[in-house]
This record gives sequence, C-alpha cells and structure tokens, in this order.
Amino acid sequence: AAGPGAPPRCLHEPVFRVAGEHPERVALVHGETRMTYGELASRAHRVARTLLRGGRDTLVGIAAPKGWPQAVAVLGVLEAGMAFLPLDPDLPRERLRHLIARGELRTVLTQADAAPELPDVRVVAVDRPADLDPSDEPPRVPVDPADLAYVIFTSGSTGTPKGVMIDHRGASGTVDAVNARFGVGPRDRVLAVSSLSFDLAVYDLFGLLAAGGTVVLPEHGRRREPAHWAELVRRERITVWNSVPALAEVLAGHASPLAPDALSTLRLVLLSGDWIPTALPDRIRALAPGAEVLSLGGATEGSIWSVWHPVGETGRDWPSVPYGVPMPGQSIRVLDDRLRPVPDWVAGELYIGGRGVALGYWRDEEQTRFRFPPDPATGGRLYRTGDLARHRPDGNLEFLGREDGQV
Repeated sequence: AAGPGAPPRCLHEPVFRVAGEHPERVALVHGETRMTYGELASRAHRVARTLLRGGRDTLVGIAAPKGWPQAVAVLGVLEAGMAFLPLDPDLPRERLRHLIARGELRTVLTQADAAPELPDVRVVAVDRPADLDPSDEPPRVPVDPADLAYVIFTSGSTGTPKGVMIDHRGASGTVDAVNARFGVGPRDRVLAVSSLSFDLAVYDLFGLLAAGGTVVLPEHGRRREPAHWAELVRRERITVWNSVPALAEVLAGHASPLAPDALSTLRLVLLSGDWIPTALPDRIRALAPGAEVLSLGGATEGSIWSVWHPVGETGRDWPSVPYGVPMPGQSIRVLDDRLRPVPDWVAGELYIGGRGVALGYWRDEEQTRFRFPPDPATGGRLYRTGDLARHRPDGNLEFLGREDGQV
C-alpha cells in the first residue's frame, strides 16, 4: 500500500497494475460469479473504449444495481478519463431525470435486466456484449491525479442537493492512508454493503482492489438483510467491514443470538457517517475478537474521511466516541466566524483542509464560494462543514452537532 508521503495517483491505476501482475486473482464475488482481475480489466477496457467512441464527456451516469457490472462501469469511466455520477436505479423516475439533467449527462451505464427507461441519453448495458466495443485493448487515455473522479449528489438534508466534485488525488489519498495504516492487502476481503451513491462505497471498491484484495457484493434483492450479510461474512471469510454504525449494529444484533461465530474472520471494522453508540465497539469485539474497531469522520466534501480514532474500551459514561485526529495530508480545525482558531473546550465551526478538500460543487459557483473559503493561514482551500465541535486538551475533537439545527 502507498504510504502517506506517496505521490498523488489516480484511483484506477493500481487496479489495472494488479490485473497485469495477477490476472488470475479473484477481484469480485457476486452470487455465483467470481470475476478475476484479468476479466475485470478486460471488461473495463471495453467500457472505456465504448464511452470514447462518443467523444469525451465530463460526467457519465452509472445506474446499475449492486453487482459486478457496477464495478466494471466505474473502472471503465475512470480509464476513459471521465468522472462517474452514481444514480440509484431504484430512485423515482422524476428524481433520476432531474439528476441526469443536472449532471448534463449524455450516457448512462447500467445492466441489461435492470436498465431504467431514460429518454434523451445513450443507455449502455455493460453486461450486454453487443452494447460494447469489441476490443479489450486499453485505451491509454492520459488521466491526471488532479482530474475529476466522481460527483456525488448529497441527499439535500441541509438544503438543495449539491453535487460534490472529488478529484483522484483526494480520494486516493484517503484510500492509501487507510490501506497503509492497517496493512490492507491481497488476503483482505470486504463486504460492500454501501450504495455507490454513498462514498463509503469508493473505499470498498478502490481500497480493496488497489491492494489486490477481493470485493464481495451482496445480492441486490437481499442487500438489506443482516442474515445475508452474516452468511457472506462467514462463507467468504470477510476481513473488512465498512459501514455506518446502524448497519453494524443490525449485523451484531442478528449475529449475537443466531450466528455468534459468523463474524470471527473480521479484523478491521470501519464505522463512520453517524454517532457511534458507545456500547457497539465492545459488542462487535465479542463477536470478532481479532477485530480492530475504527471510528472515522468527515464529509463527502472531504474525500470520504478526514479524521480517525481507534476505539479501545469505551466507558459507559462517555457521551460519545471521540471524533479523532486528522488523517495524513488532511487538517481539521475549529474556527470562529472570522476563520480564527478557538481555544480548547470552546465550541466553533469545523473546517476541513488539506488534500481531501473537494473541487467544489457541480455547476454551483455561489455555494462553492461560500462553503470553500480560502484558508487565511495557508492560502489553501477549506471546507466549511456546518458542524460544531471543540478541541479537547488531548488533541481529540469532540463533535457537538449541526450549526443550523437541520436534521
């Protein structure tokens, strides 16, 4: 794994490197399908060549359910020098059409048996050979780490949905930091439970595939069933779990009485995206004694995660699990309304800085200017999270909730 001081790279580069060196290694498991790195690369090359036949778009939509075609689509888009916009195929048609218009999409990648009816765009099923370029030669398009890699539209819970623009450098920096710290490698396997439109899925795919590991995908129709997750963890010997705390809690709740030995292969449990109940880490360790539990935090605008905190034994009287310290190459600061640091224990607004900061919001200069002010200390860019926090004297951050009172 690339260390924290490694030069910036593109998300897809190490995946194709593994495919060249170990084409027979299993990259994806989905139901009965066990796709090798060689086959994954070959299919991605065909997708990339298909996209380039129509010129070079900025954004390409991906509206495929959880499964191998989704992973092939993502790699093909990036190899073609374009960026992907995840579109949940289960969304209402009006919402899909709105996102397609907002993203100015000309092409949407999907899979044959789940292709949504979408007017005014080219729809390509990546699992239908007739839709793809017949050649699986790599297209050799130059892609720079500073290029846009993906746009994820936030849910809109804090106002109108905004398209967060993340470059290769930001996302790969986060991926590499986690892989380097925890030695993620070829023997590791993740159960990819998060939707592609939630950026935890970016780590699932590019963290494990960059390390030569295996991504196990739940069946789309059973993706919300804890019994299915536990069965896959046991059968596929999953080592990495990455989810919001609520899903880990559901998994632990199912496994405790019904499958107490199912989670024993887990060695790394990544929890992020919400408050972590203080009793949850111990519940997980009771089921997976060898697991290291990590609390991560940040925002989509900070390239997946920006802070981390290894969760040891938690005190029952703790109000919450500490938010943690900045990951390599990133900064987290608590500032006042004039962007000045505030002392320990004093509440202020949380700002993210460093290499993970998003490029801005897609086609929204006003919100980009407001949310991404220049840093008076360094001249770099900051992301104003809208969250309140305070520093503790031990260097950890304590998260205090939203500044604007919205849920």
